[in-house]
Amino acid sequence: MSDDNKKKVEEPDFEKLARSTAPSKFNKFVTLILVAICVVLAAFIIYRMMTTASDTPVQSTVQDTVISSVNVSAEPAAIRDFSRISRFNGEVRRSGDSIAVYPDITSSGVVTQILVSRGDAINAGDTVAYVDPSRPGASYKASPVVAKASGIVNDIPVAVGQTVTASQPIITVAGTSELVVEAEISEKFLGTIAEGMPATMESVAYPGRIYTGTLTYIAPTVDSTTRSSDIEIALTGDTTGLKEGMYIRLNLETEHINNALIVPDSALDTYLGNDIVYLADNGTAKRTIVTVGSSNGVDTVITSGLSEGDMVITAGNVTDGTAISVVNQEN
Repeated sequence: MSDDNKKKVEEPDFEKLARSTAPSKFNKFVTLILVAICVVLAAFIIYRMMTTASDTPVQSTVQDTVISSVNVSAEPAAIRDFSRISRFNGEVRRSGDSIAVYPDITSSGVVTQILVSRGDAINAGDTVAYVDPSRPGASYKASPVVAKASGIVNDIPVAVGQTVTASQPIITVAGTSELVVEAEISEKFLGTIAEGMPATMESVAYPGRIYTGTLTYIAPTVDSTTRSSDIEIALTGDTTGLKEGMYIRLNLETEHINNALIVPDSALDTYLGNDIVYLADNGTAKRTIVTVGSSNGVDTVITSGLSEGDMVITAGNVTDGTAISVVNQEN
């Protein structure tokens, strides 16, 4: 082979090589996207730098203060009388014992008439029923049953046509003594009540009508099954509408403390097993450990840890050191 032919064979085809190494359309598209992303990022960074530079230090401080301050409600710890009211169920009764009225017969007889109804007022000497003590075949002889005392008929345990004996009561009469309210009180309250304590009552028959009374009797024993004692409330004031046997809701003051340091229950919280309150102290919440006493569901007695006039936070989500703004402070 001649030298000229060798040169022709070995000489590279530069036009073909250029076509093979030219970038494809896909590579151009990717490159354009990357460039666009870089431009957007650069514009965003420049915008943020310009915005930050335009904010003054005073504006930043005010903004931070608004964000970190918490609106709270607060009121002072106060010294006043504390009262705890407990609710019991009771029943209206008469203070006198019931008296049974018996037939005046020697052995037995049949009740032929009953002249009274439950709730009737009767006087001593009134005839309340008739009993026929005669035997079959004998002449009819009605025997009157006469009340021995005045009062209100509260039970008629027999019926017309019933055979009764001389020892069986025909009616029972409640004395005309004053109405009282009888109730049972748990033994845990016995150390906090005493005769003479005031009471208020409500009847389900008259919603909203309040009756008043005074604790006049505390039973000397405790029922071993119910762990409760009987008490009696003498009604005072207007008793209109009350009837013997009525169900009563009884509100009795079971604890009273004079000149106690009191805070609202809403001010109390716990921290690491301790009872605490948060004080509003010069724009900051200050955690304070306290010792609590009795509570009535609204107020709680504080026995140590606070002084009269300390502003306790009653509403607001705070912790120790939180910056606060008191929005409805009560003096």
